[in-house]
Amino acid sequence: MRDRRGLLLLLFGCNGVLGCNGGRSQTPAPVADAAVAAVVAEEARERELPESPEPGLAPLAAEGPYADLEVEGFGPAVVSLPLGATEPRPIVLATHGNYDRPEWQCEVWHAIVGESAFVLCPRGIARRDSPSARDVRFTYSNGKVLGREIAAGLAALRARFGPYVADAPIVYTGFSLGAILGASFAMAPKNATPYQRLVLTEGGHDAWTPETAKRYAGAGGKKVLFACGQAGSFPSAKKAAGHLEAAGVQTRIVGVKAAGHTYDGPVAKAVRESWKWLLD
Repeated sequence: MRDRRGLLLLLFGCNGVLGCNGGRSQTPAPVADAAVAAVVAEEARERELPESPEPGLAPLAAEGPYADLEVEGFGPAVVSLPLGATEPRPIVLATHGNYDRPEWQCEVWHAIVGESAFVLCPRGIARRDSPSARDVRFTYSNGKVLGREIAAGLAALRARFGPYVADAPIVYTGFSLGAILGASFAMAPKNATPYQRLVLTEGGHDAWTPETAKRYAGAGGKKVLFACGQAGSFPSAKKAAGHLEAAGVQTRIVGVKAAGHTYDGPVAKAVRESWKWLLD
């Protein structure tokens, strides 16, 4: 603004709107008045224009919705990708059960979250009693080792996909053994839990007591979604939810009574229907 008005003063000098002594000229100068009016009008238009938006990321592209992710010191993880993302997306950490596969977890969770998040599925270790070399099943040896594998997997994910990965809290999901170990992660944080929201499917019930629930709530725990596929899972989930609710953590129990010990089909559908509740 100052540059434009200074330019007008240089152009019109003492014959313009202002006299040489700084007072108003005794003789009007229509041409100068018109020039000043044009400058003022242009400045007004600029003030009305919206600010230019920050440039976004190029749409995330890949050959398909799943990718193998090399994890230092561990087997390759599987990642479900938020294809087309132009801004950072959060992480859903999906751990499998005993005699399971990370590929299966990623497929089910991709159907639940779509392109709204990265889904990181740690591999664990191969079981010796797998059906065949082409059909290898996996497990996790213990919670401490899985914790290290998760940390290495998260580091690899951020290294590979950089700005596409959000820094927001991670949603932890676990089935059976993964749920049992996940509850242990959540309830015993040193300062604050990185898993403020949990989805525990067919497991992770017995670990919750009044003390552990208070510990999780005090570390920042917000919500726990229990998903059941068998009639026998509901009573223990209800007991665990009672401890959490008393500590100030919101809970919800979903599922069906006759699907079996599983995480797909109607169980996955029930989780998907409560996904918005979990994130709100």
